Order: sequence, then structure tokens, then C-alpha cells
Amino acid sequence: MCGICGYVGTQVERTVVKKMVEILGHRGPDSSGTWQDDGAALGHTRLAIIDLSDAGCQPMTSTDGCYTLVFNGEIYNFRELRRELEKHGEHFRSSSDTEVLLLGYRLWGRELLTKLRGMFAFAVWDSRLQHLFLARDRIGIKPLFYAPLGDGLVFASEIKALLLHPTVNRELNPSGVHSYLTLGFIPGPETIFRGIRGLMPGCYLEWDKGGFRTEQYWAPDFAGAPLQASEEELVEELDARLNDAVKAHLVADVPVGVFLSGGVDSSLVAAIAQRHTGEPLRTLTIGFAGGDDERHFARTVAAHIRSNHQERLVTPELVDQAPRLLWFLEQPLYDSSKLPTYLVSQVARENVKVVLSGDGGDEPFLGYNWTKFAVALPGLDLGGSPSKWQWAYQSGLCGFAKRLLYDLTHGGNSRYLRRMTVPQSLVHWLYTEEFSDRVGPCDHGFLNDTLRAAPVRDSRDRFPYADLRVYLPDDVLFKVDRMSMAHGLEVRVPLLDHHLLEWLLRLPFSMRYRRGHGKYLLRKVAARYLPPPILKPRKQGFTVPIGRWLHSELGESVARVFSSQSFRARRIIRPDAALALLAMHRSKRFDLGHRIWSLLMLEVWSRVWMDERQPGGTWALFD
Repeated sequence: MCGICGYVGTQVERTVVKKMVEILGHRGPDSSGTWQDDGAALGHTRLAIIDLSDAGCQPMTSTDGCYTLVFNGEIYNFRELRRELEKHGEHFRSSSDTEVLLLGYRLWGRELLTKLRGMFAFAVWDSRLQHLFLARDRIGIKPLFYAPLGDGLVFASEIKALLLHPTVNRELNPSGVHSYLTLGFIPGPETIFRGIRGLMPGCYLEWDKGGFRTEQYWAPDFAGAPLQASEEELVEELDARLNDAVKAHLVADVPVGVFLSGGVDSSLVAAIAQRHTGEPLRTLTIGFAGGDDERHFARTVAAHIRSNHQERLVTPELVDQAPRLLWFLEQPLYDSSKLPTYLVSQVARENVKVVLSGDGGDEPFLGYNWTKFAVALPGLDLGGSPSKWQWAYQSGLCGFAKRLLYDLTHGGNSRYLRRMTVPQSLVHWLYTEEFSDRVGPCDHGFLNDTLRAAPVRDSRDRFPYADLRVYLPDDVLFKVDRMSMAHGLEVRVPLLDHHLLEWLLRLPFSMRYRRGHGKYLLRKVAARYLPPPILKPRKQGFTVPIGRWLHSELGESVARVFSSQSFRARRIIRPDAALALLAMHRSKRFDLGHRIWSLLMLEVWSRVWMDERQPGGTWALFD
């Protein structure tokens, strides 16, 4: 795991690429390097996981001098690819997966992407053709951003490196702000900065002096022929495929640990990993002061598999580190689990460089509440337009009754979007008039477009498809990458192994979701490895009790932020509206913790990135 950066077609001081590498140092504390010729500059900072010798250092140039590569990630089938390349006459100077990528691209070009099993973002410069090739893994586990520069282009693993290039401006993108306040994250390829874009998962970019283009080489496909086998046969095959994926993700020349939340996904990954490890795994979990968590489930699993288990407790004081977290995140993110993910990564890095996580089990197996509600009432028709039921919204019904009535009178797409997004009326009520005019009537129809364009054989699969294409890469994987790499820790996600995932998408719907619960077949396999209490359907994970914390001194501190001059000067959110939400929440008649948290994170992000107030300096979060 590493950080990469570079630029092509633009002449700037040679020190620029060195500064870009330096600011990415947290991603690869073991070594760094730069390479430059008249047409391009490449930089790399290394976290050594495979081939710890200097022979694996980057940027790496082919022996003929034509190709130079920088690479972030891991290729789990690099040994198999190496043997294939050797049959074609290629000779290797190292035992690294980096050199396999370099020589594989020289031989196969873009077709190399179809052969790779792993997580990756890499760049190859062809000095002979003056051609740049960028690629990102199928699911979007590893990040890659870029900015066009007239006749050139600059790219990096993180946006902060792009901003060091003299032609890249630090300019707010109002549409990105609106995406964040509507969804809680910013879906790619858009970012919070105008002119900076993310390369989408499963895509590559090619640049030469004629310009650049992007192409998609992979996307999740639910439309394939369903698997024809008995339930017992499917359980056996899923068990085998899970073992294959987890075993592949254990390849490393350093010790590997596991994030263990206590849920079925991470518990199953830990149990299978322990089966393939010769000594007790190191497992890690997080608990929360003043809130419910799953530490007792994690302890049960750790005792069952006999791992070396560690716990840490998250307290409200961790919120004080929000400026530092947002410096690493670079974009505002509502997801409050970034706090415990940051802390558990810090704890893990004390003993290991690599951990496995259980991320990726919810999307194909309909594990999220918003997805389950979308499919809970298929084909229900109460007659008439939903507008005929408008009286109920004015009749004083409790929140649960109103939500139930909405679900009964709207289709699956509407139910999904209502839970995935904040109502536009509320978002625009929060905006100042000036900012509302800048944003315009944006309703984020791209989510609707994603649902409508989903390649599915069962119409209900359009919802897990949207989770895989939007929520997973731009919230879950984005958060995990940034919070782990803040500590130079590599996180691997075996449940997103593309061989496993492509097979899962061919499972009949009833094998993934049944009787109101997701993960049907996965729990059947998990029953072979885990004690019965772990198998009960629930969804907790690293969930922070922000709502409860806001009833303490934290709420008073947030009120000071919303009343501050800097908050008012943004001219984005009306201070009176933000304070009204906070007062409603602290009255304990409403649960608005998530709305308040999103506004707080936007202001902290603005102080760090627009005011350029360095985290860890002399300023306090709640001044």
C-alpha cells in the first residue's frame, strides 16, 4: 500500500513532484522516490508489504527504459502472473508484484487489467510514445484523483497532492457541497473541489498530447444467468470461494491482523483467516462510551477462534480530532464511523502493517436497512396516487406511522431514495439564499439514473447494484482507505474479491435475501465457523452514538460553532437554521444527531481546507 502522484505535459519546477510525495508520506512511511524526464514526473511513497528489499522500490523503470510505473495496492495473483510472463521470456529483478505490473503492461497493455486480482491504482508512463496510462481497481478500493491542466494532467492518490501543483486551484465546488449534504458523501467522479475529479472504479484513463479519455473495463453485473444448484451445493461452493478469497488476501511478507466488529461479516473473515494462519491472529475492535456496541460479540468470536484480541474505547473527546481526520479525508464525510475507524487503525498499526476487514458483505447480500425497506413491499398497490394520502402528513401521525404510510404508498425507488438522501426541501431550507441560488434545483437524479440503468435479471437487484456502484466506493471504501492510511496501515477486503463477487451476483435473489433479512446464504456458511449468537440478524458495526453525545457538553460546543463568525461568513448554512436543528435535538423530542453532525463536519472541513488552518496547530475545534 502506498501513495502515487505525478503530472504530464506541463513544465514546472522539479521540486513540485518531491513536495507532492512528501505530503503523501503517511501512506508510505518506509521509503519514497521520484522520477522525471522532459514529458512527465512520477512520485511514490512506499509501505513495504511484498518484497521488502530495495528491489521493490518505486518509481520502477523497465530495463529498456521505455516504461516507468508507480503503483498503490496489492496484486494477489502476482505469482501466477509472474510465471505466465516468464513463459513469454520476461526476466525479473525483484520478487515484487510491482514488477509484475510493469512487465505485464509492457507485454499486454490495457488487457493486463482483465488478468489482475487485487486492489490497485497505478500509472505507467511510456516515454517513447509520450503516453500516460492510469487505472483503478474494479470496486474502487484504492483512490485515484486527477485534474486536467490545459495540455497536461496531474494525478495523485489524494487531493492534497494535486493542490501542490501550481496550476491547480483550491476552489469550492457548490455541487459537491450539495451532494454531501444530500447524501452524506460526494459520489464520484465529482469532488468538493472544482476542476478535480476522481477516476471511477473499474475505469482507466489514457493521456497523450491530443488529450485524454476514460473508459470503463468492469462493472458489477446482476444480469447473468442465475446459478443452477441446490442450496446445499451453493453453501459448499460459497464456503470454498470464501476460503479462496481470504487465503489469497493473506499473502504478505509482514504479519496480518483483522478488524473485528462482532458482526457476521468481519467475524467470518476472521474465522476463515485464522484457519489459514499458523499462529493466533491479532484481532481488534472498538467500543463507545455512552452507547451500544458489539464488543461482547467480538470477544465471543475472538475466544471462539482463539485470536490475540485487543479493544479500545471511543469517547466524545475523539471529536476534538475532527480537524485532523478531515485533513486526511480531504472531503467532508458524514459517516461518524470514521472516528472509530481512525482509532482502530491507530491501534492496529502498533503491531501490524496489514489488516483484513469485513467490508463488502452488505452490498450483494442486502445488508443495509435502506435496501431492505426498498424491497420489503414488492408489487404492493393500494390504489391511486400517493398524493391522495397527503392528508396523513398533516394529521399529527407519529414519525413511525408516517414512514409506514410513505412506504405503503410509494414504490421501491422512492423508498430507497427517501432513506438514502436528505429531502431537498430541508437542504434548501438550511441554505442561505445566496448559496441556494448557486446550487440551483439539484435533485441528484444520478441515483435514479443508476437504479434505472442497473443491469439486473431481478428488478429488486437494482438496489444492491446502486449500493455497490455509489455508496460502497464513495463512502465505505473512501473512509477506510483514508483513516487506515493516516497511520500507514493497509486494509484488505476479501469479500470484495472480484472472483467471489461475480459469483455472488449470480446467486438467486432468494439465496441472498429471505423473509426480510439479508445474507441468507452467507449465514449458512457462517454457521460452520461461528457460535450461534453471532449469526442473528443485526446491523451495528462501528456506529458512534453522536445523538446521545450531543446531549452532553458536546452539544454546547457545537452551538458555539454554529454561532461563530466563521460559520456565518461561509454564507452556505443559515446559523439560525443550524441552531434550530440543534435545539430541536436537545429537546429530546427529535433525533437529529446525524443532520447536526453533517453541518459540523462541513464547517470543520471548511476551516481546514478553505481557511487552510492546519490541524494540530494553535486553534481548537470549538473556538
